[in-house]
Amino acid sequence: MIVPSTYSNTTLIDYSTVGFWGPPTASDWCERNYDISYYVAEFFNTLSSFSMVVVGLLGMYLHWNFEKRFIIAFGSIVIVGIGSIAFHGTLLFPLQMLDEVPMVFTILTVAYCCVEDKPYRKLGTWFPVSIALYGLVTTVVMLFASGPENHLLEFIVFQSSFAFVVIIVLSHVIKIYGSHKDEDIKRMWRYTFIATLFSYGYWNVDFRLCHLVEALPFGVPNPQLHAWWHVGASLASYMLCMLICYQRALNLDRHPKIEWVGGVLPHVALNGKNQKTL
Repeated sequence: MIVPSTYSNTTLIDYSTVGFWGPPTASDWCERNYDISYYVAEFFNTLSSFSMVVVGLLGMYLHWNFEKRFIIAFGSIVIVGIGSIAFHGTLLFPLQMLDEVPMVFTILTVAYCCVEDKPYRKLGTWFPVSIALYGLVTTVVMLFASGPENHLLEFIVFQSSFAFVVIIVLSHVIKIYGSHKDEDIKRMWRYTFIATLFSYGYWNVDFRLCHLVEALPFGVPNPQLHAWWHVGASLASYMLCMLICYQRALNLDRHPKIEWVGGVLPHVALNGKNQKTL
C-alpha cells in the first residue's frame, strides 16, 4: 500500500514493506524501502553515502600537513557520511539528525575557512563564537522537532539555516574565483560548481518529482537520483575544501601546487615537501 505522508519528502512510501528497522519515522526518499535487503531501508542511498566517508578520509590523509581547520573540514565530511549511512539505512528520525546536524557544522567550518583565508585574522573572536552559536541554536531547534508532527518544522529549519551559510560560502568563492589568474585553478573551480549544480538538480528531481521518476517510460527503472546526489556532493565537497585549502596556502605565500594521485584525484602540495602551513 502506497500512501502519502505528512512528514515525508516524497509521496512514495510503501508501508506494506517493513524491514528490520520497522516503519520509517524519518524523511523518506524516492527509493522503495527494503527493496534490496531486509536489513537496509534504502540500499542505494546507503551505499552511495560511503562516498562521503571515502573522500573525507582521502582529504584528511592527503592534507595532513595543513592546518587543523582543514583536517576538521574533511573530517566533517566523514561524519556526515556516517550519519547518512545510518539515516538511509534505517529511516529512523534520531539517525536523520546524525546526518543533518553534522551537515550544518560542516558548512559552518567551510565558511570559516573561506572567510578567514588571509595571513591575518580579518574578523575578531566574535566570528568563530557566532558560528558556534549559530550551529548550536540550529541544532537545538532541529532536535526540538522530535516527532512526526514537527518534521516539517525541522526540515524547514535545516534547509533554511544550511542554505543561508551556503550563500555566504558562495559569495566568498565568487571573490576567490575572480581573483585568480591561474586558468587551471579557475577550471577546477568551474568543475566544482558544475558538479554541485548537477548534484543539486538530482536532489530536486528525486525530492519533487518522485512520481515521475517511478513511472519512466519503456520500463526504465528508478535511476536513484538521490544516490547520485550523494556521489556528486561528495566530489564537490572534496573539491571545495581542497581549493579553499589551496587559496589559504597561496595567501600564506607557501607556494602551493596541485598534484594528482593516479591522475584522477587532485590534492594540494607545498613544493612537494611535507611543510606545515603554520
